[in-house]
Parts: sequence; structure tokens; C-alpha cells
Amino acid sequence: MRVVAAVEGWPGVPAYEARRIVEHAWRDAAPGIDVVTVLLGDGGPRSADSVAGPLRTIERVTAADTYEGLMLAPAGGAQRWDPTSLGSALRAIAASGTEAKRVIVPLGDAEPAGDATALWGASLVESRSALAGLDITALVGSDRPLLGFHGMSAAVREGREGDRALAIAAQQQEERWRARAAKADDVVAARELLASPRRLSDQPRTGAAGGLAYCLAALGARLEAASHSLASWAGLPEAVQSADVVVAVVDTLSHAALDHGATAPAGGLAAAQGVPAVVLTTDSHVGRRDLMAAGIHGAHLGDEGASGLADAVTRAARTWTPSR
Repeated sequence: MRVVAAVEGWPGVPAYEARRIVEHAWRDAAPGIDVVTVLLGDGGPRSADSVAGPLRTIERVTAADTYEGLMLAPAGGAQRWDPTSLGSALRAIAASGTEAKRVIVPLGDAEPAGDATALWGASLVESRSALAGLDITALVGSDRPLLGFHGMSAAVREGREGDRALAIAAQQQEERWRARAAKADDVVAARELLASPRRLSDQPRTGAAGGLAYCLAALGARLEAASHSLASWAGLPEAVQSADVVVAVVDTLSHAALDHGATAPAGGLAAAQGVPAVVLTTDSHVGRRDLMAAGIHGAHLGDEGASGLADAVTRAARTWTPSR
């Protein structure tokens, strides 16, 4: 019997340590079980820490060579992107004759540390020209567009529609981005002769990461779902083909995580193989009906830290791979 675990993270435990705990705790609780663990980044700015090797610095941004391309991360262990530094790094990579030409920028849905349009430097047109030789992939953790009823500003008000001050701030944000997008969309359309009647600012995923996803898309980047791309690159689809149980190990289980965390590819791949998928987490905000709709057969809660993870793994192992 084989268990495949997609390890995204656990509060208070480094990613590589969490992976080791899952392997050992499951084997201790269910001897004879083959346990395969796949380490995934969470799709956010620090994803390179989990899926890549040693980092090096390029213009105040750290980078790691992977089989898929040069994956970037904020320098100094920062959790958010500085758009100015990111733009400078991309231009430096494009100008170098030795750097990889495919660049991966994990965004998740983390707000940038500064104005997202600072990514463009002095001019969007000049930046597009400078980066024309790069193949840029931005990994995002939200499907919302930049503008509109389901856009970035609308998301700010979800669950707090009665807050007048928040409504005013959201409206101002929408107007500010609408003015920016009116110019930027024209540049994109003029250069690419887009056949679609939909503008870039209306496209899904452009509202991720406080508009930084839109700013990268305006430079020519492709916007991909972070969880599915990272899972594919890490080899999760191949591993699940021989699995009897699939496990996702995540910090928090929310409705957003069902769509954009490790739970999403784990549940989808397990369903395609006709095997059960379960999730281990410290905090769940999702009901059983939503879990089943996502292809998840059960959720096991645990405490933060190494001992909490080991206990959650032990209970899951005894439930899904009992000794016979």
C-alpha cells in the first residue's frame, strides 16, 4: 500500500522538517506502508525556499535555478515583493547574456510592499521592450480579475459590506486602478494586437497579489495557478498514479485554499485515480460538503509545532492505513 503526501507547510515547522516528520510518523504508525512525500511551496513569494536549491542575489532579489527556469524570491527572507526591486531584477536578467531566459515569479495572493506599478519603472513601454526576450511565468493564488464586480476592490469588501469607510476606500482603489489600466491595456493591445474584446484588466487572475499579477501580465507574463504548476513541477501527478491514499499537509484549510493550496491538486489528482484524499491542517474553516466537492474525504486537525504534526499524522495513518 502506498501513501503519497503533498507537504505544503505546518505552523512552527520548517518545510523540509515537516516532510521528514510526515514520512517517519506515518511509517511508525503503520509499519510496512510505502510513504512518498512531495514538498510543495505555498505558491507565495517564498515558494523557492521549498522547491529550489541555494539562492543567489540578482539586483536585490534572490534567485534559484530549477529545471523549470529561474525562480525568484524576495531578498533577505522577506515575505512580500518589493515591486521596484523585482522590476530591476527582471531587467538585469534580461540584459544578461548568461542568465536563464525563463523566469518564474511566485506571487500567491500576497500584497506587495509598495505600489505594484513601480514594477514598470519609468515606463511600461520601455520595460516591455527591455523584457521582450524573457519568458515570464507568474504563479498566482487567486482567480479574480483586476477590475469589476468580482475584481480586486470587490474582494476587499467581502463579508464587510456594511462598513461605509471600507466601501469608500474600495471605490477609490477601483478608480485608481481603472485609470492605470486604461493606459496599460492600450499599450498591451497596441503591441500584441489582441483579438479578444476583453481587456487585460478584465482577465482572470490579474487581480491577484494586490494588482502585481496585472502589472506582470502587462509586461508579457503568463499567469498560472500556483498550486497546480508547483505540483506538476514537483512530480505529484506521477507519484499519485501509484497511490492508494493521497494526503495534503497545509497550514490552514480555507475555501481559498481548496482552490489554490496543495489541497487543490491533491484532491483533483486523487479523484482522477479513484483513490481517497485527506488533508491535515491546524485550522479548518471548511464544511464537509465543500470538502467532498473538492475531492477530499476527510480532514484531520492537529496542533502547531513538530509534535502536533506528528500526532495528526499518526491519527490519519491509523484511520486510512490501519495495520492488518
